[in-house]
Amino acid sequence: MNGISKNINKPERWARAIVSLLLIPSAFVYGYTFFPLLQSFVGVALIYNALSGICWTSRIFGVKTCER
Repeated sequence: MNGISKNINKPERWARAIVSLLLIPSAFVYGYTFFPLLQSFVGVALIYNALSGICWTSRIFGVKTCER
């Protein structure tokens, strides 16, 4: 990814993937109101983090949990 290194470790990636799978369908279950749509959006962001290994929020704050 053009010099962007991963900054989250494998257990954290698995945790994000599991939580995202619980959050993504909330809009379908609870209806298309603001809060379930927000939960689904957060789930999509977490699945991106889990698949890519890159968390932009952690990068902004300088947090790196992966092995060096």
